Amino acid sequence: MYVKSKILFNLNKLSFYLIIYFVMLNVCSLEAKKSFKGRYEQSVEEMYDADDLGSCCLFAGNFINFGWWNSYSPDLVISLDERLESEKNLYRLVLNHLNIKSVDHILDVGCGKGCGCILALEEFGPQKIQGLDISQAQIKRAKNIYQNFISNNSNKIAFMQGAAEKMPYENEIFDKLLSVEAAQHFTNLQLFVSEAYRVLKPKGKLAVASFFGTLDHSSSLLADLIQTIHDGIDHANSIIMFKEILEKEGFKNIEIINLGQNVWPGYDKWVSQGDLSESWTRNWYVGYQKGLIDYYLITAEK
Repeated sequence: MYVKSKILFNLNKLSFYLIIYFVMLNVCSLEAKKSFKGRYEQSVEEMYDADDLGSCCLFAGNFINFGWWNSYSPDLVISLDERLESEKNLYRLVLNHLNIKSVDHILDVGCGKGCGCILALEEFGPQKIQGLDISQAQIKRAKNIYQNFISNNSNKIAFMQGAAEKMPYENEIFDKLLSVEAAQHFTNLQLFVSEAYRVLKPKGKLAVASFFGTLDHSSSLLADLIQTIHDGIDHANSIIMFKEILEKEGFKNIEIINLGQNVWPGYDKWVSQGDLSESWTRNWYVGYQKGLIDYYLITAEK
C-alpha cells in the first residue's frame, strides 16, 4: 500500500512539473511573438506546408529567395516583375557557376515549388533535373503547378520528397548539385555535405547559395533581431565552419563568393514597400550592416 501511494505521489509530482514546463513554453512563445512584429513563423514544416511561404508578399512567382539584384535605385519603387526577376537571377547566377552541359544530370536540393528546376531546364538545357524537398506539400504544389510541363518532359524532370541529410538516391548519379536558400534550414550540414559528396559523380560540382554567419557566434547575436533564428527555424552557421566541413569531406577547389551587396539592400527595399515594412524581417539587413551575417555562393568539386 505504501509503495503504491508513493508511486502515485511521484506520478502526480511528475504531471505537475510537466504542466509547469508546457505553461512556461507557451509563455515564452507568447513573449517572443510580442517582441517580433509581423509574420510569425512557427516551424519549418508549418512555414512551407500550411502557411505556404511562397505566397507571402515577401516573394513573387512561387520562388522563395531574397533575390540577386544586379541594379536598382533606392529612390524608385520596385515592381512585382522586378522582384520576380531578382529571384530568377539568383538561380541564374548559381547555375552559371555550375557550367551546365547538355549531358548533365542535376539535383536541386530544397527545390520548393520547383520554379528553379523549370528555369534550369528551359534556360540551361541539361539532360535531366530532379528536385528534392523535405516538404511533401511543396512537392505536391510543384507537381500541380507544372503538371503539363512535367507530363510533356517526363524524361527530363522529376520531383521527390526527402531530406537533404538522407537523400533517396543511389551513389554517384548526379553531375551537378545545387541548393538555393535552403541550407539555413538543414538540421545537420555535415550530413548534407556527406550526402552531396555521395550522390555526385567523380569530378561532379556542388553550388550552395544561402546566408551564413560571419562569426562563430553569429546565431546568438542575431537571435534578438530575427525571429526565425531566435526560434531555431533558420541557422546562421559560420561560413568558415561550412568551408571546413567541405574540406573534411573531400571537396576540392572550394570557392566562396560574397553576394551580400547584391542581395540585402535590394531585398530590404522591396520589404520596405509592402505590408511587412515595419516587421522583424527588415532586420536581415540590420544584421548585415552589423557584420553578423552575409549571403554567399559556395562552389566545390568532388
